[in-house]
Amino acid sequence: MKYFVLVCFLLIMSCKSGKDAGTLDSVIGIASNQKSGAILSTDIGTCSIVGLSKWDSIYLGKRVKVKGDFLFIDAETDRLKIEDPIVKQLQAQTYPKCYSVTNATWELYNPD
Repeated sequence: MKYFVLVCFLLIMSCKSGKDAGTLDSVIGIASNQKSGAILSTDIGTCSIVGLSKWDSIYLGKRVKVKGDFLFIDAETDRLKIEDPIVKQLQAQTYPKCYSVTNATWELYNPD
């Protein structure tokens, strides 16, 4: 458990800016809840909404437009940079590539 906390801390501290992959200020996707919190499934990948533990029922399963500060997280690349040999031995498939969205605002998306 303490290594999980360590890995999470290191991932947060070593996030790359979403601007490295192009400028993102908003995305549109389907809102869903996971154990880790509220996420948005989009064409660019999964976006985790920082500070939101779950979507309200009016958003859940619907198309939502999210604006905010996007940080791209490539946890596999970050794992390889870590010096701790125990952390390096953890399975690679447990490390996601996703966007973390801070200062997020959202609204239902209807392109009418």
